[in-house]
Amino acid sequence: MASALTRLVGHADRLAEHWEAEPFVARSLGSFSDVFDARTAERLIHTTGLPLPSVRLFLAGEELPAARVGRGRERTAGRREALVDGRAVEREVAAGATLVLEELQTYCPQVASFCRELTDETGFATYCAAFLTPAGSRGVAPHYDTAGVLVRQVHGSKRWRVSRPAERWPVREWSPGRAGPEPEELLDVVLRAGECLYIPRGFVHVGDATEEASVHLSVALRPVTWAAVLRPQVERALAAEELRECLPFGFHRLEPAEFERLLAARTAALTDRLAAELAATGAKETAARLRPEQPGPAPAGGGSLLRALTHASARPAPHRPREAR
Repeated sequence: MASALTRLVGHADRLAEHWEAEPFVARSLGSFSDVFDARTAERLIHTTGLPLPSVRLFLAGEELPAARVGRGRERTAGRREALVDGRAVEREVAAGATLVLEELQTYCPQVASFCRELTDETGFATYCAAFLTPAGSRGVAPHYDTAGVLVRQVHGSKRWRVSRPAERWPVREWSPGRAGPEPEELLDVVLRAGECLYIPRGFVHVGDATEEASVHLSVALRPVTWAAVLRPQVERALAAEELRECLPFGFHRLEPAEFERLLAARTAALTDRLAAELAATGAKETAARLRPEQPGPAPAGGGSLLRALTHASARPAPHRPREAR
């Protein structure tokens, strides 16, 4: 059976070739219904009691209030969050809204299993969302993501336009109010079922459904930056005694050459301390620290909850002191 990565990009070498540099489309990938499809989405909104924050709605690029599709719980208690009303969701979608299902690894075991395999292959933790867009509608407005995204089309089709990033490898989330020059468009493609689009981190993109409805799964690979690798060692190096020393009294009156000499000496001390920290930590330990933690699979065969309940009921009752009379 094809690996998780192969089912998204066809060949791993192709993703390595384009990694964080250029978008591309992989075609003829086959069915994806064992992982996610429109029926999976319908089952989630109607039968699983999704909490309201796990869904979002967009119409013509603008986000709608989630409260429009919320419902109370069977037993209202304090500040418990509302649940998703499946029928209300259907009404909004019928009116042209795009439905976004967030945190799918939490609520959909098949997606969770697929993403665990993808993490094992790539080394990157994932987050996953599904987008269901009515024919001729736009969901989310043009934006970029702070992670590389694999858009797997599972139903219908969607037109994607991808442009170069205004800022390479951004770490700040997209802000709609940020102005800048019009980015250069790199790709204008209609994605169909059985195809997948790779969008590198920071590349501006927008998707519009064609004359047919669209369902796609968006799988993001969370970046591990060199800053994340080096930050702990830099912080420990900065705690060294010679770097905790205060600047000399009257430093604001020092000649530029003298201040430059002092700065160069402390920079050299920081470099030496950082080298020592990196040597002490070691590449193997650093790589282990960066390894993502993914939820483990459910026990084979199930029944673990029932066993836990049975085991708990067999325990002796806790001793309670006799009440004074």
